[in-house]
Amino acid sequence: MSRHEQARYQIERQRRQELFNQRVSETTRVYLDRYRNILNDVQNQGISKYVQAEFSALQRELETLKWLVDSDPATARDRSIALGQQVHALPRHARAMRQAVVEAERAAEHVAQEEVREAVRQRAEQETKAREEVETVWQNELTNWDDPLARQLAFKALAELRRHLLDSNHHTTVEQLRAELGNIKHEYEQRSQERRTQEYQTAVASTTEDSLQLCREQIAAASRQAPEHAAAFAATLDTASSLSPEELSRRMVEVTSELDTVVVDESCRREVVQAVYRSLEDAGFVMEKPRLVNKDDSNEVVIRAMRPAGAKAEFKIELSGKLNYKFDHYQGSACKKDIDTVLPRLQSIYGIQLSTERVVWENPDDKDSDARPQPGMTREK
Repeated sequence: MSRHEQARYQIERQRRQELFNQRVSETTRVYLDRYRNILNDVQNQGISKYVQAEFSALQRELETLKWLVDSDPATARDRSIALGQQVHALPRHARAMRQAVVEAERAAEHVAQEEVREAVRQRAEQETKAREEVETVWQNELTNWDDPLARQLAFKALAELRRHLLDSNHHTTVEQLRAELGNIKHEYEQRSQERRTQEYQTAVASTTEDSLQLCREQIAAASRQAPEHAAAFAATLDTASSLSPEELSRRMVEVTSELDTVVVDESCRREVVQAVYRSLEDAGFVMEKPRLVNKDDSNEVVIRAMRPAGAKAEFKIELSGKLNYKFDHYQGSACKKDIDTVLPRLQSIYGIQLSTERVVWENPDDKDSDARPQPGMTREK
């Protein structure tokens, strides 16, 4: 009786264990399948890479429990329960890590962009500073050009240099700029000097011709007063036109000076001629028209006058200021009387001052009616 009961109990215990293992295995496999689905879902969403270490560890644990559930369902169950918290937390953890990575990437991108912007800003500042320095040197160098013509002639070359050196893609140093500007300055200062020399020669030629024309006009204006001298001066200018500008200028100065002297001398002689003529006329002489006499090297104006009784007076006025006069065909002291009448009148009325009187020939008074005294005197006016 008792044996039977014990055997039945043992059978029940074994059966119970089998049922327990079966149930635990089934429920554990359900959990393990669910866990595997969660891991697959995480992998399919592409977020497993953000928790790769945890994901791999869970996969290995699932594989272990897969075999353990057959040999030791209870242990597999217990370990699966602990594993469940990790598996269920994995998706949220993966998404959080993905967000963290995204934010980190954004932050890194922002930092990188800031670094790029800062580098660009610093480079721009450096380029701006360098450009400003180059611009300052440009202005200073051009300001130091003393020759405005050279600067104007170099305008095109300077504009081309500015486009080339100050281009944003061209890194120009101050030394390069100074060297380039120095070369252009040297070249165009030479061109400016050549241009100035050419213009000066043209101006000198034009001025020389103008001076010649003016001198000819002065000679032509003086031809009425001194025709012979004017003709000689004109001939001198004609032969001098082929001379160098310096020699021609010297020759024109000489001609102009001589012309002025001749014209002034002629004007003075004209005044003396008029004074002598009027003095004789006022003294009662019958006047002849004054005549210009050119003989050998002499040039004199001859004034002749006579009295009804036959007495004669003759004055010769030279350009040099020399005045010769002669009173003849007089009887008695009448000659001296006329001299004392005419000569003082020249001085007192007409302002002709006579000096260095020299008697060339004189005949004393003679009462004989046949005698004709012929006094002659020379004076410098």
